Amino acid sequence: MEAGMEGRHGSKLVVFVGAESTGKSTLALHLARQCGTAFVPEIGRFIWEDKRGQLDAADYVEIAERHRDAEDAALAQAQGPYVFVDTNALTTLLLGRCFGQVPDPAPPALLRHAIDCRTRYLHHFVCADDIPYEEEPGVREHADWRTRIQKLVLKDLDARGIAFTVLTGTVEQRAARVMQVLEDLAA
Repeated sequence: MEAGMEGRHGSKLVVFVGAESTGKSTLALHLARQCGTAFVPEIGRFIWEDKRGQLDAADYVEIAERHRDAEDAALAQAQGPYVFVDTNALTTLLLGRCFGQVPDPAPPALLRHAIDCRTRYLHHFVCADDIPYEEEPGVREHADWRTRIQKLVLKDLDARGIAFTVLTGTVEQRAARVMQVLEDLAA
């Protein structure tokens, strides 16, 4: 079992990763509402939109750092057992490389944040790409890109030895599976 960060009231971070348009935001927000706890949105999306997708490696470091700060703030305020998080530094690094905006080697700070993902979260959930792709011109690529990124996310988690659970089905089915896995981890 992964240890994960713990907030002042014992809350732990639970992260949802996967390609774009796989339902991460919807699921994380749904679970936060269902459990009466905190939700951390994908910070990278705000920066991406502000800069119209024209990012460089320093922007990806900023995304990872601002996202981490938002997680820490949510942990400090959380009253429930979990804080549900949309995306993390692993996805930030992966997408930066796929878009050709983060060189190899990546900035050391971004690499550190990505490496920390192994122990920062109680568990990683991968939202499968089994739901309809939602077009969002100027923000999202296309369904084939989503499939490519999804494969890379799974490969990256495996290569890093990070335990994860793939979620399929409706929001309700995914939420039920998350709660079951979290109950099993607590046992």
